[in-house]
Amino acid sequence: MSKTTDRFSQLAVRLVARMAKEVVCEAYGLPHAALMITERRGAALARARQTAMYLAHVVGQLSLNEVAGEFNRDRSTVSHACINVEDSRDSPIHEVQLEYMERLLRERIRQAEADGLFLRGAPLEHKNIGYSA
Repeated sequence: MSKTTDRFSQLAVRLVARMAKEVVCEAYGLPHAALMITERRGAALARARQTAMYLAHVVGQLSLNEVAGEFNRDRSTVSHACINVEDSRDSPIHEVQLEYMERLLRERIRQAEADGLFLRGAPLEHKNIGYSA
């Protein structure tokens, strides 16, 4: 993960990565925990994880290092995933699927920004992030 002392920046990284994972899990019909499994579980799961990493990097504008930290992977693995997903865009079916997931993630990020979740210096306890204390 990026080396920063700003906990709100870290919060933004976590939120964007989580949103990317949620979008992919919804699109592929997978449980959230499946994306974080470290053992080999098949091509479909690897493809879903690569797609989530790609979305976090391209749409969420996280660095490769930030994505790697959030997915417990190496930076080179994230780079490889982004290349694979980008190459898959040649297929019209994959292109439509990716455009749909990109649109969903952008909408969620915009909503989080509108809710003030990415503002620096604002106390977290005053933010409505959907959890009750």
